[in-house]
Amino acid sequence: MNSKFLVLTLGLMMSAMSQADFLPEDIYIHGYLTQDFFHSSDNNVNGHSDDGISPGRTEIGLNISYQPFDHLTLSAQGLYRRAGDVDKGSVRLDYGLADWSLFNYPEGQIGIRGGRIKIPFGLYNDTRDVAFTNPTILLPQGIYFDRSRSLLTSADGGALYAQHHTPWGNFSFKFNVGFPLGNHEEIRATLLTPAAQGTFKANLAAATQLKYESNTGEYVFAVSYMDLKLKYHPVANDFLSSGYTTIRPLLFSAQYNGERLGLTAEYLYRWNHSKNFRFFPESRTVSESWFVQASYRFIPQLQGIVRYETLSMSIADRSGNLASRVGLPNHIAYSESWMAGLRWDITSCWMLRTEYHRIHGTAWLSQSDNQNRAATHENWDLYVLQLSYRF
Repeated sequence: MNSKFLVLTLGLMMSAMSQADFLPEDIYIHGYLTQDFFHSSDNNVNGHSDDGISPGRTEIGLNISYQPFDHLTLSAQGLYRRAGDVDKGSVRLDYGLADWSLFNYPEGQIGIRGGRIKIPFGLYNDTRDVAFTNPTILLPQGIYFDRSRSLLTSADGGALYAQHHTPWGNFSFKFNVGFPLGNHEEIRATLLTPAAQGTFKANLAAATQLKYESNTGEYVFAVSYMDLKLKYHPVANDFLSSGYTTIRPLLFSAQYNGERLGLTAEYLYRWNHSKNFRFFPESRTVSESWFVQASYRFIPQLQGIVRYETLSMSIADRSGNLASRVGLPNHIAYSESWMAGLRWDITSCWMLRTEYHRIHGTAWLSQSDNQNRAATHENWDLYVLQLSYRF
């Protein structure tokens, strides 16, 4: 990251912090800065981590919310993000929306949102930019892909939401319609081939989620679904035609949050369909991934966590025989891993975290960071360190 930009950003964050106490009560400013370091025995994650140390992922966010009227809230967040060659660093509007509470009643509320809105998907997607809200440095990659993160986090459109409280627990419902954003280069290389020169553009997409919580979040259950279609726009003399890819993931989530012990599991079943690409046959596959995770808080400031996760890009070809037939390693079709980590909340504003991953397979690796997929290794280790600050 450019050092001048970092100094400027830190200066703005400190300035915002110092002025926060003087703002009106209905204006709130918050921010965060997260720096991650990666080292891997083989393969690259967020930069050149293979047999080296890559400070390849940086996230800096500054958000503001303002409530001009009782039923209207305006909020926005600017984000700088750098993540290896997948995202080489840029400042963008992460979200910017108007939230209008249409109807409030003693047991709940119904409202709408419009603008650049977060996509509800699983337990972590709509807050995945803020390190303090994530259970680990790397979220389960079979569900929360970092390589296609920009496509799945925000969309320009609108949303309807509802909340209802009962003596047996709280129910919430969200329904989003909008145009997802995306890193077209990585998506194109992943879904097609690095030789493709055209661009993918997302059609109007829908996302919905139904969630249940009991005992103020002690138990959480959710079902999430998305319907996403990407249209390929070829360039002049492109060897590919204007085909399309549809992705329809269905995700089941369950979580227990005890005083010390936490348990989480999510299961993803995803339908994929590609059609009308010249030289590429029509393809229908089903992907499957899931994880189970346990955390334990030794003391209020120190938490340990372990996780097992698995991903199959096609349940009809779990061993990757199709990839090996076209000269690619079969391990690009699957991955499974064990992870162990520690989180230390130094203060309420500073957090230090570390993780170790033992990985079998390369299905979630980015094409941008690993240009030669034939040179990737099936069994590898990944070490991650994270320092994060918020105000």
